[in-house]
Amino acid sequence: MSNVYIILTLIQELVKLVELPEELLRKSRLIAYLSGLIVPLTVIKKLGYGAYNFHSGPPTRPGFASLEMAIYEGDEIFATTLHELDELIDTGRINGIHAFPIPKQITAPELFKLVLNSMMTLFEKNKSDLLNPKPLVTVPIPWGNKKMTKADSVSFFKISRDISPDEFELRFRAFGYGISQKLQLIEDGNIYEIENEHTPKDKLDLDDFHVICGKKFIKRKY
Repeated sequence: MSNVYIILTLIQELVKLVELPEELLRKSRLIAYLSGLIVPLTVIKKLGYGAYNFHSGPPTRPGFASLEMAIYEGDEIFATTLHELDELIDTGRINGIHAFPIPKQITAPELFKLVLNSMMTLFEKNKSDLLNPKPLVTVPIPWGNKKMTKADSVSFFKISRDISPDEFELRFRAFGYGISQKLQLIEDGNIYEIENEHTPKDKLDLDDFHVICGKKFIKRKY
């Protein structure tokens, strides 16, 4: 195939994507893979060979935090989805999915590893079609109604002192990980974040932390 391809993970700044020459876009197909950029409709319409996205969740869970909410709400099956890019997030026609079972008591980092493997399987399955100038075949699978936004997920990170052990364990498996994703206790104007592997190993005074359900929450000082 003679046309140029843009791998969106190589373009992480929206301004660089928008500034690409129209002549280049007319002979290009855009493939978004593990990218957080929202591609403007003006760019999508200029692409001569369409735009496709690998969504790190099933069609039943469009939008943000599909992985975390699948754990929190006890889904037994998860999937990754290949679909056309459209004006709105996760609304374009679906080209294929790869489904797999979710192990019980799995954590979000563990599920993310399975998602990466699933996305690679889905990519390999559709690689030849993506390299073909013809549009990909669509499948009659609808998107679900559980579309989360980043703002919607914020409430799941906030906990209180009277949280039950079961609810805490569920929140911890689904949301209590990573550098930016941490469970938080807000008290007396202070933010206390759950300790994890990314927490700086500083010496703490007694008023610098609280212990909730056996986990240490450390006062944020930045």
